[in-house]
Amino acid sequence: MFTTRFSHAALLKKKVISSSTRSFNASALLTQKKTSNEESIDASLAKAASESQLSLSSSELIYRPELWKGLPSSVVVQLYRARVIALGKNYKRSDVELKSILSNAANPLEAQTLYNIYNSTEADIYKADSETDYDNYVTEGEYMEDPLEPYGFDEYPSGAQDIVRDFRDLMEFNRKAAFELPQLAQYRKPYNPVSKKDAPIIYKYTRFIGESHPGERKVVLQLKLKDLQLNENAQHKFKLLSGSRYDHKTDIFLMSSDRYLEPAQNASFLSDVLSDLIKESNNKPEEYADIPLDKRFTNSKYAKKQRKNKNFIPFPKEWERPHQADKRTIRLTNVVDAAGNV
Repeated sequence: MFTTRFSHAALLKKKVISSSTRSFNASALLTQKKTSNEESIDASLAKAASESQLSLSSSELIYRPELWKGLPSSVVVQLYRARVIALGKNYKRSDVELKSILSNAANPLEAQTLYNIYNSTEADIYKADSETDYDNYVTEGEYMEDPLEPYGFDEYPSGAQDIVRDFRDLMEFNRKAAFELPQLAQYRKPYNPVSKKDAPIIYKYTRFIGESHPGERKVVLQLKLKDLQLNENAQHKFKLLSGSRYDHKTDIFLMSSDRYLEPAQNASFLSDVLSDLIKESNNKPEEYADIPLDKRFTNSKYAKKQRKNKNFIPFPKEWERPHQADKRTIRLTNVVDAAGNV
């Protein structure tokens, strides 16, 4: 009996302790919940304060469509376009963005229109374009509403239109020649040809229009030896070093090169060779003064030209009959009078 009472008293004591503990836990939970609510409110206030500091030109607004509400409609449109461009392929429609756009609608009809435009695709826009006749759309030139319109004799035919067009082009150039070309006279400058003593060398290039040809890389260097202003012994040594590239009858030195792929490279190579020739010609030229010049190549070249004209027979002078001018004179007045009497 005593044991039972003791057990019952222990249970009562345990119940009292548990009830006091439960009340303590409830108060702690209330305090914790109150603290969390205060922290969330503080965070919301801090977030609102930071968002209120954003300007309309801030790039953060592009990625925060929930902040578009209350902004002018033109600003919302600019932010929407900037968001689509910035995200690119990663752009996706969202309800938050749609609500921000619809918040600028003045009436339900405008809101429905914005909703349809926002959710429309490129195919829907193509179908909704009722003004453009894509079946008869001309891809080149101006748009023709009806290319099969019958000829109503209200315009020149095609041939006459071409004549009028050419005449207009001619008149345009005539106007330029009459009014614009005389203005170029103020830029007129006298032509002063370059002296051969200052620029004695001529570089000749070859161009094949409309195609690529390996002969374009060839460059020919030409000059007259007297333009180099060398002394007599140096000129003689230069002729000896030139060999068959010098023509003693015309006093012309020719040299060509197609060794490199670019014409500029070949021209530079010829310039270097010519510089070496001139330098070597001025190096003790009197030692080569007694060596005769070999003219066989030049004589052979001109002999071939003479053999080509070997069968040329001059016209006999005794056969020539020069025509003498007619001494008769004709008066035009007599001719006109005679024609009037007929």
